[in-house]
Amino acid sequence: MGPLLLRHITLELDERLSGGVVSRVHQPDEKNLLIKVFAGGREERLLISAHPLFSRMHLTERTFTNPPAPLRFCAFLRSRITNARIDSIRQADGERIVRIDLKKKTGDSIEPMTLVAELTGKSGNIILLDAHGVILDALRYFDPETSVRAVVPGLPLAPLPPAPRAEEEVEIPKEAGESWNEAADRHYSALLDNEGLVLEKSRLRRAINEAGKKAARKLNNLSGDKKRAEAEKGYGKPGELIVYNLKNIKRGSTEAEAMDYTLDPPAAVKVKLDPKLSPKENADKYFKRAKKAKVALELLKDRIPKVADEIDYIDTLVYELEDSKTREDLALLKDELVEGGYLKEMTGRVKTGPVEKAEPIRRSTSTEGFEILCGKSGPGNDLIVKKYASNEDIWFHVSKMPGSHVLIKVAGRGAELTKKTIEEAASLAAWHSKAQNAGKVEVIYAEARHVKKPRGAKPGMVTVKEHKTIVVRPRELTEESR
Repeated sequence: MGPLLLRHITLELDERLSGGVVSRVHQPDEKNLLIKVFAGGREERLLISAHPLFSRMHLTERTFTNPPAPLRFCAFLRSRITNARIDSIRQADGERIVRIDLKKKTGDSIEPMTLVAELTGKSGNIILLDAHGVILDALRYFDPETSVRAVVPGLPLAPLPPAPRAEEEVEIPKEAGESWNEAADRHYSALLDNEGLVLEKSRLRRAINEAGKKAARKLNNLSGDKKRAEAEKGYGKPGELIVYNLKNIKRGSTEAEAMDYTLDPPAAVKVKLDPKLSPKENADKYFKRAKKAKVALELLKDRIPKVADEIDYIDTLVYELEDSKTREDLALLKDELVEGGYLKEMTGRVKTGPVEKAEPIRRSTSTEGFEILCGKSGPGNDLIVKKYASNEDIWFHVSKMPGSHVLIKVAGRGAELTKKTIEEAASLAAWHSKAQNAGKVEVIYAEARHVKKPRGAKPGMVTVKEHKTIVVRPRELTEESR
């Protein structure tokens, strides 16, 4: 926030908040401070942010998530400035520094204090001073031994060192009837929403990538186990050869030569032995390894396909992440990751207000008036198959790659269903898939009665008994496409 914009905002704040009383202080995180002020018969919410990229100060309508217990600086401010009256709010000439002068009545005396907001980017800080300019506390401490300018309780606050270059002014257009504070709140909220989306997307991407690597390692280990078990399942034969030739094998031998009568013609074969074991114990060892290998192979028949299916599912999560464009989309994906055990639910933070969860399904209408549903996530795809689909409805999915489930709700109008609606739904399925940027895409479609979700399958995973295919261009179903 540049000095000129800050000047406009400070003038409005001084007019609006001077004479008001601090009713509450919140500190959502290490960068932001929210001060609630009762002024002019209403509660105002003043945001002071020492964000390294978006340091700023303005009134806000934005809601924040607060920690369950107040952070250090917040707890201190609550004890010192709650019920204090704002005397004035003024900007240092041409600087990104604002001083909020406060007065608090304590018994028969009045204690003057000043809250200084240094909105200087990476070095930004919020500092509470006593009447003599001595630091009472600060959002950030700077050690006297390592910093050019010390900021610790008990020291006088020295002026900021000269900035290396002038701050570039941020131009924020005001809409009709909008105050500078409202314009700043709108502008920075949009910037932070985008930053929040990028950060959340990065966090979810790390979780999905880690899940993919873990599943790949598991599949590689299981494949190795299968290869070993395949080699050892035939160990019953050397065990049998030892049994047939017990009389000819001496204890302590490292190998034995035995006739294998299963060969045509019968021939002598060599069998390795453990010299520490008796011939019978060697045979038992071979039988035990063969039995263990057969049991392992039976278990691997189920485990390997399940891990392979999980890898396919994680590929779908990768697609869902890239297809997520809004906070609601990312919230749906996050819930899916938590439910699948790929992401731990964050604890220790409470939300300031209720959060409405969007339905994980997109709804649109075809040119010919058929309702078309499209899943936004694995659980959304499950809803389409398990809840919304009737036997006569038509289900779509891109062929052999991750994508959303799409459903035409026939609703008794099967005779009216034309190739045009089929193509529109197929194009939508191609658009909401990993093949969105391809020229032409193969999509499978089937009557919904042929689409089933297997018991225990991952979200969005289904089996299709009978289907047809159609090749289409990926296209969103918009007003222009109708």
